[in-house]
Amino acid sequence: MDEALTFHARFKALPGSAQIATAFAIHALRQWLWTHAPRRILEVGSGIGTLSCVLADYLTYTCGYAEAVSVEDDPWCRTEWERNLAPWIRRPLLFDKVPIYEFYDGIVLDGPQMPADGWACLARGASVFLEGNRREQRAELRLSMRQQGRRYIETPSRPPDRSKGVWLGRAEPAWWERLLFASNRLEQWGRDLPARWRGDPIGKRRP
Repeated sequence: MDEALTFHARFKALPGSAQIATAFAIHALRQWLWTHAPRRILEVGSGIGTLSCVLADYLTYTCGYAEAVSVEDDPWCRTEWERNLAPWIRRPLLFDKVPIYEFYDGIVLDGPQMPADGWACLARGASVFLEGNRREQRAELRLSMRQQGRRYIETPSRPPDRSKGVWLGRAEPAWWERLLFASNRLEQWGRDLPARWRGDPIGKRRP
């Protein structure tokens, strides 16, 4: 977690950092990458590159095993992204629209650029990492998967203070993954209870 805090502090000092991913999300993404080891990754909403740099680290360590695509349609963010990722030799390819003609076994969602018909780009068994809550996009994803006749499960993961966290999803889960996700959702719900009793907002960015 210390490395994630350092990483977050570095990006927090940059222009356009008001809505960057939290240190918890950075740490969670690192864990997600090494747990699931996706080979083809799509990042939607790369912003100034906070999570893109986590992906760049992963691409560097995998030495060509994995490749990634980042999508950002804001010209200013694209310029800052290029500047911030300049030190990395291996980094995601930057696009202004989602290349939905490809299939990805890892999706990192941190922006609204995914088109309504884009969820079909999830490969069978794909893992999904959603920064924050993204209720509308999660509902859209679940609906799309149902319309495709595919099973999809998801679970939240939040820091101890129950502030803004991440959601993790899985397409075509195995039976043991369904049990694991159900167990995690129950655990997260139990951890939310004390915060609800105190009146603390759940899943919200703290000042």
